[in-house]
Amino acid sequence: MTQGFCDPNRQLWFIATLDLPDLSCLVNDPINYLPFWPPMLNKLPSDILKFEAESKEDPSNHVMTYHLWCASNSIVDDSIHLHLFQRTLIGLATKWYIELPRASFYNLSQLATSFLTHFQFPVRYDNERNY
Repeated sequence: MTQGFCDPNRQLWFIATLDLPDLSCLVNDPINYLPFWPPMLNKLPSDILKFEAESKEDPSNHVMTYHLWCASNSIVDDSIHLHLFQRTLIGLATKWYIELPRASFYNLSQLATSFLTHFQFPVRYDNERNY
């Protein structure tokens, strides 16, 4: 008797050859939700800015612009700021976010500090000296 695809003992050998992301990270949530936080907004403005971690992007500018965006959209609760911040991340920035320790941030200040620490451009020094 030959084994077919319905046989639960048969492994799909080609899966091991694929470069698939670790999907268990996709369910990770670095936010530590507190029970008294208000519910998340159902409808969000569509003009939310994005950060992809490209060399031309300034992480400090992203955080400042995000704060201004929240203020201009009358979003004042820090828990909502914290929750919405993940929606501003794409590309490598998303990868960074989902790899953060689970339930480690209680407020946007903590998350922003971690974000800036990770993505801040290296300090460049001018080696030329005028004597």
